[in-house]
Amino acid sequence: MKTIVVGGTGYIGRHVVNALQHDGHEVSILGRNQPDDLPVGVTFHQGDASIMLRSHWAPVLDGHKALVFAAGVDSRAQAPRPSGPFFHRHNVEAVSRMMDAARHVGITSAVIHGSYNVTLNREQPALKLPERHPYIASRVNQAIEARDAAGPDCSVAVLEIPYVFGATPNRPSQFAYMRPWLSGNSRLPLMAPPGGTAVVSAATIGVATRNALTARLAGNFPVAQANFTWFELVSRLARAAGHPEPDHIRRLPATAMHALMRFTGFSDALRGVDSGLNYAHYAHLYTSEMFVPLCLPELNIDDADLDSALSETMMETA
Repeated sequence: MKTIVVGGTGYIGRHVVNALQHDGHEVSILGRNQPDDLPVGVTFHQGDASIMLRSHWAPVLDGHKALVFAAGVDSRAQAPRPSGPFFHRHNVEAVSRMMDAARHVGITSAVIHGSYNVTLNREQPALKLPERHPYIASRVNQAIEARDAAGPDCSVAVLEIPYVFGATPNRPSQFAYMRPWLSGNSRLPLMAPPGGTAVVSAATIGVATRNALTARLAGNFPVAQANFTWFELVSRLARAAGHPEPDHIRRLPATAMHALMRFTGFSDALRGVDSGLNYAHYAHLYTSEMFVPLCLPELNIDDADLDSALSETMMETA
């Protein structure tokens, strides 16, 4: 099947490309800049998904039968305040225009990479996450707009992705800055707040994406391999990083974590930027159990590579 991966040069996108090629797909990539390590047999299209109009999308998508969107922005983005328009433009409007063009050129299967904050919103609607966090609102609306624009003849699976671990050649891990602390090479002791999170490997996202495409799945799918408390996750990463005492972790009170996150939000405001999260509110969610259903059978994935992914994240050469 001829498949195009939007954002296929990125940290997760490369694993999607690998999984598709392994299964015999003819793969194209759309990205802002052609990488030096473009995989053999992959066709590259240059473009910025956030600004492409439907008229730009149509010739790029024409001839493909399947589509993966792995190019959205997450809460690590330094968006100008107010951040709502920024996240809406990148995660909602861009996907809507893309899927509208996909419908007209005959795309029949699509996968959108989203966020597990949407899973948490479904499970805890009383928290009103989209109302309080522009980033989460953009992810909720992304799924709605994608399906509306795709029409009835195209299946749309939204993979709701939590914290991602693993290595991608020539792509930095989002946790690389934590290696000195987790290895014991800084003066800060190991600490963890209460609560925890779902986790997944980048390679497993690639496999889940391929499986959702080929099975023409439609719906929202949490893609997670494990639910770890912050204590367990810090311990596992510290052990992978070579910390001499990976289980010697101090308890960081929830109130301290809340204060730290409020300070981060205040600091961002002074600089005129925003992550799309209301830190004063999100801190309470962060110190709770942000757990989701694991290894959904529809996606045909397991947790076999999770330990190796945690180790790869902490490797200096990753």
